[in-house]
Amino acid sequence: MVETAPVTDELDRYMIEQFKQFHRHPELCDQEKWTTAKITAELHKMAISILDFPIQSGLVAQIGPGDGPTIALRADIDALPLQEETDLPYKSEISGAAHACGHDFHIAALLGAAKLLKERESQLSGNVRLIFEPGEERHVGAREMIHAGILKDVLAISGIHNMPTIPVGTVGMKIGKLMASNDNFDVTITGVGSHAAMPQTGRDPIVAVANTIMTLQTIVSRNISPSDRLVLTVGAISGGHVNNVIPESAGFKGTIRTFSEADRKLAKRRFYEIVNATASAYGQTATITWDQGPAPVDNSEAITNLIANQASQFMKVTDAIPSNADDDFAEYEQLIPGCYAFMGSKGQANLHHPDFIANPEGLKYAAKFHEQAALALLAHFNQKDKVE
Repeated sequence: MVETAPVTDELDRYMIEQFKQFHRHPELCDQEKWTTAKITAELHKMAISILDFPIQSGLVAQIGPGDGPTIALRADIDALPLQEETDLPYKSEISGAAHACGHDFHIAALLGAAKLLKERESQLSGNVRLIFEPGEERHVGAREMIHAGILKDVLAISGIHNMPTIPVGTVGMKIGKLMASNDNFDVTITGVGSHAAMPQTGRDPIVAVANTIMTLQTIVSRNISPSDRLVLTVGAISGGHVNNVIPESAGFKGTIRTFSEADRKLAKRRFYEIVNATASAYGQTATITWDQGPAPVDNSEAITNLIANQASQFMKVTDAIPSNADDDFAEYEQLIPGCYAFMGSKGQANLHHPDFIANPEGLKYAAKFHEQAALALLAHFNQKDKVE
């Protein structure tokens, strides 16, 4: 059993104040300059070393003696391009940006864990690398950080995502695939414009788009096993400007989520076949832009069991329900074993809603979860080295 460090009222107040400050100042992907500077200043106050990596925003810090095993804790720091719709006294002060996914919660919790770990740095049996990752919402942050070399010498990684469907004081955990892969598409179908009253003189791309969208749903209903999970959603349609003109082009964009690599490949192949064949059938052409996002979050059995056992000593651990949302934490797990968990932040709205707010009462549990995950992982790898 690893000795647990208490989360004092003072630390809880510190994290809540940090949470409110980050909530007021949300920054979008690759624009996290104020956020990075603020985190850096807080870590400097704690006398925690900032590591030098070639990254534009975000940062990496480390606590520990320098020798021994190294493990990592990760928090994402970017916001969403949404207008916040709450009456909170600390609501977003940045027009068109909001922490509607709770990354403000993630930053504050990792800063709290940093305080806990720094206080016992002389007792650490290895190093804890703190990753404050930019650009998660556009699934570019982890790739940029990995390319910069931040995982050098790291043996395992742990992270959390606040979950408003789970009560405060509870954490949802799952071995294996927890979150889906993410592929995004943007399609333009080009025909021939004409007068709306004379459709025979053109090639109507709106009709082609409508039929394409409907046919794409057969990928789920007729190509994927009913026992598998795959979602294909068209989230935006564009085309035309007035009621009496058939436009030259029209388009749509959306996303595909799945938990199976085989289904992921099949869905992409069928998508291209259907889009191109339908456009051709209407005498038109299709242009497809495909954005391949992260693979599914896939938790290590050994690491997840280790952290779950530790977490059960101070909070309730339940089986997590897999989510069709994605997270580029998966990029780290493709290289090293990891555990991603859903931290209870029960609130009034779900993630990505304009009125979403992570419940700051959950910060005390999130900080302790980070701290205890780090201690348990260091103990595990030190023991493993002794056995080997």
